[in-house]
Amino acid sequence: MNVEELYDRFRADVQDEGQPFLWSDTLVFQYMDAAYKTFVRLTGGIADFTSDLCFVDIVSGEATAAVDKRILKFKHAYRVSDGSKIEIVNQTDLSFARDNDYGMIRPIYLDTTPGPVRYMVVGAQRGVVRWIQVPEVDDQAQLYVDRLPLTKITSDTDPSFDFDEVGEEHVPFFSLWMQHLAYQKPDPDTYDPKRSEASKTGFEAYCALARAEVERYKTKVRTVAYGGL
Repeated sequence: MNVEELYDRFRADVQDEGQPFLWSDTLVFQYMDAAYKTFVRLTGGIADFTSDLCFVDIVSGEATAAVDKRILKFKHAYRVSDGSKIEIVNQTDLSFARDNDYGMIRPIYLDTTPGPVRYMVVGAQRGVVRWIQVPEVDDQAQLYVDRLPLTKITSDTDPSFDFDEVGEEHVPFFSLWMQHLAYQKPDPDTYDPKRSEASKTGFEAYCALARAEVERYKTKVRTVAYGGL
């Protein structure tokens, strides 16, 4: 199902197919974008390690770097130059993290000595990470992340866009979240809190099933070897 088909599905679901519309096209596309992003959030994000936002410049002498705000979770990071792993450290864990440097134990976040980047501190500020150590040479970090969609749905979006990042089989259920938002519109002809809540419940239930499916896909199949008697 693509954008055009989801638009038609929503109009049919809320019986708003004739002019003048109860919900403008502008609102419908806003609801569609919100449904797309909410589905991704509730299912754990889109796994990515190849798009442009997964490659972050490490600049000599710069202790911080900007990262895309659509990133929901940082899973792994590596230096592109040599493939070395960059450990990801949560800002909230810094008080417990220690580094042994020439016999002196000190909190990692106090380490401002120049050197190859060994840690990436996340969570202190949205859209910004901190490198430790402070890089001596230019490099690049490749991130493995879970993120929000790259495409924002608007009235200018290609009608044939098929939500390929999440799978078009999920798209018909986006109409439920769109209805949840639509029935909250403060207008005597549109406001219906019972329908809004019912649509929300149905959408969240579907997302729970979809998330379980995503988690199964991510799980490595393990082979158990049994010894002989």
